[in-house]
Amino acid sequence: MLIATAVAAALTYLPAGAHAAAASSDDLVEIRQQLQGLMQRVDKLEQENTTLKTENEDLKSQTDYLKAETRGLRKDSSTAATDIAKVKGADWAGRVTVKGDMRYRHEEIKDDTANALGVLSTDDRYRDRIRARIGIEAKATDTLLVGIGMTTTEGGDPRSGNQSLTGQFSKKSLDLDLAYFDWKFSSWGNLIGGKMKQPFFKPGQSVFWDNDITPEGLAVNFSSGLLFGTAYGFWINEVSGASNTQTADTQLFGGQVGVRLPIGASTLVLAGSYSDLAAGQGRAPFFGANSNGNTTITVGGAAVLRDDYRIADLSAEFNAMLGAWPLQLWADFAQNQAADDLDTAWVAGVLFGKASNYKTWEFGVAYEKLEKNALFGQLIDSDFGGGVTDVKGFTLRAGYAPVKNWTLNATYFLNERNIDVANAFGLKGVDYDRLQLDFNAKF
Repeated sequence: MLIATAVAAALTYLPAGAHAAAASSDDLVEIRQQLQGLMQRVDKLEQENTTLKTENEDLKSQTDYLKAETRGLRKDSSTAATDIAKVKGADWAGRVTVKGDMRYRHEEIKDDTANALGVLSTDDRYRDRIRARIGIEAKATDTLLVGIGMTTTEGGDPRSGNQSLTGQFSKKSLDLDLAYFDWKFSSWGNLIGGKMKQPFFKPGQSVFWDNDITPEGLAVNFSSGLLFGTAYGFWINEVSGASNTQTADTQLFGGQVGVRLPIGASTLVLAGSYSDLAAGQGRAPFFGANSNGNTTITVGGAAVLRDDYRIADLSAEFNAMLGAWPLQLWADFAQNQAADDLDTAWVAGVLFGKASNYKTWEFGVAYEKLEKNALFGQLIDSDFGGGVTDVKGFTLRAGYAPVKNWTLNATYFLNERNIDVANAFGLKGVDYDRLQLDFNAKF
């Protein structure tokens, strides 16, 4: 602007002679007009430049603001992402449950079974054993639960998770104990499949089924109001062979229906069940080639079941409070509808108190009589009478919890074996005593 003004002023005040020498007066007028137009354009450009500077300052301010906002949004986004991750982690943790237990047991066994010369078949036995179990349950959906569990065991014994402390500190086996799904298909029913926990009701400390058995197959549970029940199909042996051989699979089918009756502040549970060992008669569906006391016959050089096992069972359990102490009375009665003799089993007991919370106690006593062919021997308790049929006697138990999730238990089996059928040495009424002292911890 200043340059243009100076040029215009210089041209205006040029001497007359110079003007005549440089150009005519008309040319000067035209030059002045061009300079005035140029100065107007310069003025306009300067105005536009000033406007652009102002707008640029505004844009810079807006840019600084946006940068600050961006930094804030990034921080908020990072915080939100962290919170979302925490929520997802909490959601995952809320859907998965890990639990387990460990038991250390000292055991003493006195078996008076003797041969014809009076020599004991087994001398008094002392041993320490451990059992460790761990399980994971995951809620795959709102209605589908999946569970997997492992346990110690010796040779895959279905009735025991115990491992004897022996073998020069050898490593101990850990086997698959549970692998199941539990689908709640309705408000009143569940479908369970795989290797599962026993899905039916058992009264008190009934020994008709060993507690360590985890059956394999499918089961349906229902519960509506006071009523409950179970239907199941379990695999015992899957068999493959030539068409001229027995290829029917040994299975166990059964069902149970029960009712829970409130009686004041107490509860009475009654249940009836029926099971059928399909394709068992004339076969050897034995773990470890041991019938566990059931009557066998020899076919083709092999010992096989003489009888079928169609078991009808009635059970009852009454729970009440005696002051601050829980009281439980229970009984279980079963009969094999397919056996011609020695077909009945029954057990009854009482449990006073419950060792669970801090400094709580329990005491119990039960009496059982199990005839030789009343129950399928592969399923019965492995401790009472040594895990065989044709036995009767008492079970005495006590427990104390010094703190929650830690219990000390003592169990004493005062039993008599071969109550109806003599053993291989021609002896009946053989004493069998067993003491178990347990340290139990669970999480």
